This record gives sequence, structure tokens and C-alpha cells, in this order.
Amino acid sequence: MAEASRDFRATFDVEKQSIEEALVGLDKVPKADLQATIDSLVQRIHALEKTVTEKISILPPYDARMCIESIKSMSEQLNQLRTKLVPKAKFSFKSRKAAGATPSPSSSATSTPKRASSPKLTSTIDQSPFMRFEDRSGEHLFIGSLPVPAGDGGTAKDVALTNLTDCTVNLVHNIPLGAIHIKNLKRCMLVIPPVSGSILLHDCEGCTLIGACHQSRMHTSSNMDIYLHVTSEPIVEDCTDMRFAPYGQILPQEELDRLFEIAQLNPSKNFYDKVKDFNWLKQQQSPNWRLLEANEIKPRIAHEVLAKDRP
Repeated sequence: MAEASRDFRATFDVEKQSIEEALVGLDKVPKADLQATIDSLVQRIHALEKTVTEKISILPPYDARMCIESIKSMSEQLNQLRTKLVPKAKFSFKSRKAAGATPSPSSSATSTPKRASSPKLTSTIDQSPFMRFEDRSGEHLFIGSLPVPAGDGGTAKDVALTNLTDCTVNLVHNIPLGAIHIKNLKRCMLVIPPVSGSILLHDCEGCTLIGACHQSRMHTSSNMDIYLHVTSEPIVEDCTDMRFAPYGQILPQEELDRLFEIAQLNPSKNFYDKVKDFNWLKQQQSPNWRLLEANEIKPRIAHEVLAKDRP
């Protein structure tokens, strides 16, 4: 085990150093090659993240945490450089508001939260692989309403969900999706199809998340119901009151099987109940997460969100 851990760190450290050097020199890349270079770095960071998640069981807790922090730091640095170096173009679009009552996003909620007034419906979306919803309140958001970034139509698109409050989000569409980046959501309900990358979540509270992915990492979040299909051990860090259940059949079986195949996810391999808490190194069960009881599971919540965008 110790030798395997050392071998992994040697490989990890070489790739980490290479990515960091590429980030330092990003501002010197010719403008014509900049977007392709950024896309390549995104994929390399995602690949490194996937490797860490797959090897998490052989790594000492300190090493695992340092690797995760390094990946987080490189991702944040790349996002900052992207914002600085890649010009943004504005797109205007309207997103339908939810019709009728929105189901309570969290099993622990006792009343429907009061919706804030809707912000302006003009959003700035950069010319990166990301599709975005940001700074919304009290709306139903459907990925089919977003313009698709230019490029190969078959390439998986990454999605960023940022600063959403009291929203329902439907990401189920014919657009292949890669990584899902989620930050600062309050009392939202998210339905995510099988994706070929990770679900990365930060600073969320009182939400329900339904998603299928290769890796799942959740940070500084609380009071969430997570219906998850994940083919590696999910990670939580600085989280409290996180409740897990299996993904469930959110679509007709044939359609769901097709999405699992596109995302290259094994539908029979699910580690939703093998959560690793980086703040809890004892052998006993972490107090920061648990499994939902059978009487707490709400099998229809995904269908209620999806019905808003289906005939």
C-alpha cells in the first residue's frame, strides 16, 4: 500500500508541475491558440482529478487532501486566467419561470421559501466550453434554453451553476455533458443526467441534487439530499447534514440506458453509500453524512422537475 501510494504521488507530482508551468505561461500563448490551450488544460486537470478519485483508497488521508487541494488551486487559477485572457460575449435569453408550486427541495424543509423578485434575464456567457446559469432567483432553468458553445457538437459540454436561490434546474437534454460545477446555491432542486465527468459542489445549502457521474466532490455545504449514482467513492469536506440515496429511474429505462452509455457510466456500479469525509479520519461513521431512510426518499421529485420541459 505504501509503495503504491509513493508511485502514485510521483506520477501525480510530475503532471501537477507540468500543468502549473503551463498555467504560468498561459498569457504568452498566441491568441489564436489560446482557447484550445485552455480546453486542453481543463481536460488535463479533470483527468488528474479522476485519477485521484480512483486511487483515493490507497492514499494516506493527508496525501489525499493535499492532492485535492492542488487540483482545486489549479482549477481556480485556470478560471481566473480564462476570465482575464478570453474575451466575453453577451447573449440574451429568457428562462421560463416555474409554473405552479415548486416541490420543496429538501426533506428537512418545513415550508416553501419565499421567492425573491426575479433578476434581469440577460446573462453574460463566455466563449469557453462552459454553459452557465448564474445570479437567478425563483426560476425554473432548463439547459435547452441556453446557446450551445461553438465547437464539435458531439463534445461533452461543462456546466457552471452559480449563485442560484429557490430555483429548479433541469439539465436533462440531448446535449452531452462533462463536468458540472456548482457553487453558492440555496434551496434549489437539480436534476442532472448521467455525465461523463465530475459533479463538483461548493457552498450550497438546503438543496436537493439528483445526479449521475464518474466522480463527486462536495465542499462547505449543508442540509442536502443527494440522489447519486457515482462509479467512485464520493468525497465530502467541511460539510454537515448531507443525506444520500441511490439515483433512481428518472427517465424511461431505454432512454436512461442510452444516457448511461453516452456518459460511459456503468449503471450497475454505484458507490453512493461509500462516502469519504475528509474531516473525519476515525473508523466510526462520520456524523456529517448519512443515508436517507426509506420513508424519507421522494421518488417523484425528478419527474416533477422534468415534466416542466416535456410535452
